[in-house]
Amino acid sequence: MGQRLGGGSSSRIDGRAKFMPIPYVNYDRSFGFAFGAVPMLMFNPVEKDTISPSSLVGGVGMYSTNKTWFAMGFGMFFLSEDRWRITTAGGVGTVHYQFYLDWITGSWIPYQSEASFFLFKVERRIQEGLYGGISYMYANVTTSTNFPALQDSLTLHGLGLSLSLDTRDNPHYPRSGQVTALKYNTFPVWFGNQATSHKIEFESNQHFPVRLQKDVVAARFYAGIGVGDLGFSQQFIVSGKDIRGYTQGAYRGDYLLTLQGEYRWNFHRRWGAVGFAGLATVFEAINDADSGRLLPGIGTGIRFRAFPETNFSVGIDVAAGLDDWGIYFQIGEAF
Repeated sequence: MGQRLGGGSSSRIDGRAKFMPIPYVNYDRSFGFAFGAVPMLMFNPVEKDTISPSSLVGGVGMYSTNKTWFAMGFGMFFLSEDRWRITTAGGVGTVHYQFYLDWITGSWIPYQSEASFFLFKVERRIQEGLYGGISYMYANVTTSTNFPALQDSLTLHGLGLSLSLDTRDNPHYPRSGQVTALKYNTFPVWFGNQATSHKIEFESNQHFPVRLQKDVVAARFYAGIGVGDLGFSQQFIVSGKDIRGYTQGAYRGDYLLTLQGEYRWNFHRRWGAVGFAGLATVFEAINDADSGRLLPGIGTGIRFRAFPETNFSVGIDVAAGLDDWGIYFQIGEAF
């Protein structure tokens, strides 16, 4: 397989399978210090199928100093010359978090969520680069606070449809192309839900090679829309992928818009660095004053090529937002 500065140019590993155990270390203002492990196996299910990207399975186990913990497994499978794509994940955990509520106390409200979830998604190639998908999602979330009116116990059964245009040259580390997706998830009463709700998401990730195709400029736009009787745990939160720099859960609502850009600098075959900045805003926020407020985020990070043939990376980012900041452990790129 071809090699270049910053890692491989292929979407497939050499050989049948490669295993990589990765330590997990993280810190943010909500969870404190977190530590754990991320074992991953990248493999080629059918060696004669040289068109499909390599598949990936793995697990994540984490415990933090504020007694948050979770354990999960995940898998991404590319099959039959990339005609079929299957994504699955499942896990359990307890999260100690908080949100800001100005209309009751004007202070932070701590809460605890005990959760389990399962996701299964199948996509089929319709024509070159165009995929249609169906999915099922299960989640059980019990949220407790010191305010009885804010208690929330929710079991969700969701059905999803998706349509995506994927022209990336490598799904594990794209240097060029785009992936643009429209997703619709419904949680109807007739499917075992307590109330009917819907979530519509649109995302577009663009990738541009620079510096003689050694580095990458990436851009992402995301819009999330909630419709119907959304539960507390279904709300959109400014955090993580959209956008780094916010870790305290202060900004949450029924609608989320984000725009961000990232420069991916590959200075070594197995090492790289990133710099990124973006803006986010929520509408129908839990606090009226936060609706439409522009929330900037900026940061940088380091990358290590766990699987250098495909350039699949893990890394750590540090980012600052508006009166907030955080450190993030990344499995793959942020987007």
